[in-house]
Amino acid sequence: MNKLLIVARKELRGIVKTRNMLISVFFAVWFSVMTAPVVKTTGSAPIYAQFDNLIFYMVLMLGLFVAYLFTGLVFSNEKREGVIETLLCTPLSLRDLWLGKVVGVTIPAYLIALLTAGLITVIGNIGSPILVLPSPPVVFHIILVVPAFIAVAAGLMGFAQLMLGMRENRILNLVIFFLVFFPLFFARNAIRGYTLSWFVIGGLMALALILLAVIRYLTRYLSKERIVTSIA
Repeated sequence: MNKLLIVARKELRGIVKTRNMLISVFFAVWFSVMTAPVVKTTGSAPIYAQFDNLIFYMVLMLGLFVAYLFTGLVFSNEKREGVIETLLCTPLSLRDLWLGKVVGVTIPAYLIALLTAGLITVIGNIGSPILVLPSPPVVFHIILVVPAFIAVAAGLMGFAQLMLGMRENRILNLVIFFLVFFPLFFARNAIRGYTLSWFVIGGLMALALILLAVIRYLTRYLSKERIVTSIA
């Protein structure tokens, strides 16, 4: 556990100092200001459903987008710059190295997601005579489901970037972008106007846990020889 935390702290400190961190905060503020709903004077169910759907979609989308940015920093860039070779000479196992990096990406990406949720809630209630807050299922989604999916995205991309060569990683980045953000775009239209239930949120949480278990199992196929030979 101590080794894992050492790696996570290293990645976290590195991410905070990069320009991508400022870009992520800017996107969180920008999208919150542009998409926060104007709460009407009536507290009807459709208004609350609209607010829930917006929080559900935007927080998850921003979290995954930021994880996409940060994962490239801690995995792909380290291979490109040769830093990963130094890390492979440490007593860390490959699984500890992978998991520490995933934790180091998940924490700042999740903080950006929380910032987005807070800003949307505050801006959406400015000037409103009623207080509109996320429903309990959506709060559960923000607290547990969002970080779980951020970890899934970071873990899967990190595993692939360790396994694949630099050219394949460039192709992978494009593939992941389309596979993640296009379904999210269509999902937003599909859930618009519907009430998000415990069943839906619980199903997403179960899916995230299953994916995390599968990705962790796949890390057994990582090898130092494979990683080193994929750098060229």
